[in-house]
Amino acid sequence: MDSRQENLIVERSDDFLWITINRAEKANAMTVAIMEGITAAIRAGASDPAVKAVLLTAAGGRVFSGGADIREQPEDGDVARQRERRSHALAALQDAVMDNPVPVIAVLNGIASGGGAMLALLSDACVAAETASLSLPEIDLGIPTFSGANILEVIGGRALALDLIQTGRRMPAREALTRGLVAAVVPADELKHAATVLAGTLGAKERRVFADNKQWINRQLKAALLEARAQHARHRKAVATAESGVR
Repeated sequence: MDSRQENLIVERSDDFLWITINRAEKANAMTVAIMEGITAAIRAGASDPAVKAVLLTAAGGRVFSGGADIREQPEDGDVARQRERRSHALAALQDAVMDNPVPVIAVLNGIASGGGAMLALLSDACVAAETASLSLPEIDLGIPTFSGANILEVIGGRALALDLIQTGRRMPAREALTRGLVAAVVPADELKHAATVLAGTLGAKERRVFADNKQWINRQLKAALLEARAQHARHRKAVATAESGVR
């Protein structure tokens, strides 16, 4: 199952499947191809009975992921179609994480922002380095984040959603631990070991029962994401209509 692409590394280590976003020079921002590659790897792990857990991390020590790469240029020049591809790839990745019958653990080596933070929050557990942080800074980019808002509201309540969504601030790993958003915070040189220990604990559970519990636990989150995606589509259409009217 091991594979190495330009920006994505997938490798087996004992009972675990490690997926590493390998684009540190671009803040590990996820292109459509990267998101599709992660989704494919997660699904492959789900179909392999020998895989007990999937661990998602990133290259470099500064950034886990800046989210979807909104600066990625379409090869065909169709910007609108590229937005659709990006939205579809991100939604498919989120669904793959939530639907995977084995544990998916986010190993936060650094800043997780935007879609990167959402990916971490949707995982079964997060283990973070002391220097890691979570943020949903879309408001400072002039972009609403309906999915991010719904994820935070379901996981931590309205107050948490208002805090992170409306300020765009970075929440340090230690604060995220007190808010229940990460399972553990450790020194950077202990991160891989801590993640492996947690993967061993969760991966030892009976797969069918773990999957049944996960599906039930995630039911409100999945419904909230469907609602958010529908709102995103409506908003995008409204903006396009307004822009065409201005022209």
